[in-house]
Amino acid sequence: MIKSFVIIAVLALSHILSAETDFRIRDPFVLVDGGKYYLYESKPWFGGTGVGVRVSTNLVDWTEKKMVMTLPKDIKVKAVWAPEVHKYNGKYYLFVTITEENGVREIKPMKEEVDKANLVPRGTWVFMADSPDGSFKPVKKGPLPPADLMTLDGTLYVEDGKPYMVYCHEWCQNWNGTIEYAPLSDDFSSFTAPSKKILDAKSAMKGAWVITDGPYFLRSEKSSRLYMIWSNVIKGNGYCVLVRSSPSGKIAGPWTKDEILYGKDGGHGMVFRDLSGRLLLTLHQPNSSPNERMKVFTLEDDGEKLRLKK
Repeated sequence: MIKSFVIIAVLALSHILSAETDFRIRDPFVLVDGGKYYLYESKPWFGGTGVGVRVSTNLVDWTEKKMVMTLPKDIKVKAVWAPEVHKYNGKYYLFVTITEENGVREIKPMKEEVDKANLVPRGTWVFMADSPDGSFKPVKKGPLPPADLMTLDGTLYVEDGKPYMVYCHEWCQNWNGTIEYAPLSDDFSSFTAPSKKILDAKSAMKGAWVITDGPYFLRSEKSSRLYMIWSNVIKGNGYCVLVRSSPSGKIAGPWTKDEILYGKDGGHGMVFRDLSGRLLLTLHQPNSSPNERMKVFTLEDDGEKLRLKK
């Protein structure tokens, strides 16, 4: 087993779990299933041929990484990013961002400010398995969002029993990233209706930049409110996790304005409850390579606001 967390006690603030892995990881995602924690990861940034998982029973000791999805050899890949695994109707679905080689398809700029050198075929693919440790097989060869768009960070959201993919249309193509959602077919192989927009990056708050990363949803257990966290760069704070909420509990909103949930050069977060019921936020921090590590913080939800526990 690998000793993967350094637990830092902060005087009397023992209710805060402040921890970091001793291995490099970006965009950490934790699935809690069958009394275990599954931490999914791809090779940070470029390279890699699939997705691996580490397993723990205590969020402290993690197994060595085991590959749970290896891409077919006929898929020419430059990068594998941001894997997530969600359990739905007894199956496990892996959502992962794949950047294919240039020339697979043309990606056109949508604004004059766009640097054409950054335009690459990128999108979220979906794979399925019968267990959380794989082996995951593609439900479709190709991304689910429109292939002429440059998209990333797809996640699963379920409302009234209906599954949706929520994903980011990347700023590299449109110079003002958006977060959008679309209903999924029963086998998760396609959208059944056009996407609708939740937000654009620049409108989040004063000082917001153009990035949209890592949307993730949490329904309050104390009200009908729906929270969404996501990441952008905010002037004066750097890379951050932001949070907004839908008081109606619906993904269609209306949504409140964003607030900073975590503002210390870290982001692409997700939320889960540990085996004792604590509500936790995990993210990578710092945002600079190759120093990224998974960090975990305790959250509190009063039914109106989601915040770090102080």
